[in-house]
Amino acid sequence: MYLTTSISKFDLNNLNGNPFRLGSSKVDWCEPNYVVSEYIAEFWNTVSNIFFFLVPPLMIFLFRPYSKRVANGIAILWILVIIIGIGSVYFHATLSLVC
Repeated sequence: MYLTTSISKFDLNNLNGNPFRLGSSKVDWCEPNYVVSEYIAEFWNTVSNIFFFLVPPLMIFLFRPYSKRVANGIAILWILVIIIGIGSVYFHATLSLVC
């Protein structure tokens, strides 16, 4: 029920052909926009994503012996977490919708 309701509210035609436009996302979190910095929409949400960049390299290092013996693809999972962090930083900094 909720999923179909939220999908029906999403209108791709309302983006005016530019999904990277500042503020093109219909989602706005509880943090006030552009309060701490005039260049970052949701400053604290953006800064809190630092863990997406600190934890994965540490985990790659710590899991190195395990990945050599058992599953050598585990580093790929941590790299994907970094990619998620990049997207999250971009979204919270610009509130831009990327299709």
